[in-house]
Amino acid sequence: MNKSSKEITASELIGSLSNDFAIDEERAREVALERIQKNQMPIYLRALIGVGSFVTAGFLMTVIGVTLEIDGDSLLGVGLFHVICAIALYLYGRKIEQHTPLEAFLTLFSFALILSGKIMCVIGFNEAFDPDDELGASLLVTIIFTCVTYPIYSLYMDRYISFTSCLVMALFWMMEQMSWSEEITTMAFFSLVAPLAFLMMIHPQVTRAFRPISTALLSTSIGLAVAITAISPGILQIGDLLKESKISIEDLIMIFSAPVVMFFVSVFVIIWSCGGKIGEKKRVLVVSILALFLLSSTLMTGPVLAIAIIVLGYAQHDRIISLLGILLLPVALFQITRRLDLGLMDTGIIMMIKSGLVLIVYFVYKTWAFASSDKDQTLKQEA
Repeated sequence: MNKSSKEITASELIGSLSNDFAIDEERAREVALERIQKNQMPIYLRALIGVGSFVTAGFLMTVIGVTLEIDGDSLLGVGLFHVICAIALYLYGRKIEQHTPLEAFLTLFSFALILSGKIMCVIGFNEAFDPDDELGASLLVTIIFTCVTYPIYSLYMDRYISFTSCLVMALFWMMEQMSWSEEITTMAFFSLVAPLAFLMMIHPQVTRAFRPISTALLSTSIGLAVAITAISPGILQIGDLLKESKISIEDLIMIFSAPVVMFFVSVFVIIWSCGGKIGEKKRVLVVSILALFLLSSTLMTGPVLAIAIIVLGYAQHDRIISLLGILLLPVALFQITRRLDLGLMDTGIIMMIKSGLVLIVYFVYKTWAFASSDKDQTLKQEA
């Protein structure tokens, strides 16, 4: 690659691509400029803005609720006022020069306003109308505000928090409404959320505008996987429950639904990361699928999810997603081996089995999966 190709600008790249492809150059330049402006802020600075906004929102709610002594009936109107002011400040901040102290202040303050406003709207609605199902009413209000503000207030953090709040409240609302136990409801919810998260992450028709939703789904899947590992019975406990006839067929199906769903999702992610073609990487895929099957068959939903997230982040060159998977993997393995309801003997057996599986997979990868195939060796000899 020569020097000129290294120093090519986005505008020049778009002009070069327009010679071979039918694209709208002006629109492509607008999108490139918008993406560059949005991605210039470092991750640590986004985190600081988020923490600062949470603290500011807490102070605003304290001032309004304690100092000004606003009652519950008026809280809904105050929350609506906060939301309207936040949207106005955010839209004004997008029109001024980007990455200036004024623009940063308007972004932080508008986020604090809309965060406190949505919380006050939810609390104020329940105080004003006193619905029979407060959690269901809170969920409905949160969904309405998320849908209304999503296309207007395009701040990533607000979209992520709003949709994650909807998912969490939907889970607890299902626990109240369903006749299932909390463990079964959590597994059923995970079986719905996890495939949808990876589908939105991978599907090419899902634009970056919906990235906060897919990230919220993935984050919720991680939390549910941690909860499932902590509350659901392990493979050894299921054997004892079956012997004593303390578990129904329906509950057994729901317990196995999460690892089964995660197995198919992880296999799909691995094949997709290889370009959707098995041919040249057949050995690696076969060993990977067998390893995932062994993990899923022992109800290790968390580790399988972590592996799928790591592969997804690596394939999409997303360090944050890969980091989530890397952090989840040791946490999930620690949960499985340190279950409080397991004795020392059962814990030792599980650790020995896992160590053996790791060694087997390692040697299979080293000696067979990544080795040259017979066809490649024949071609080399003929050459």
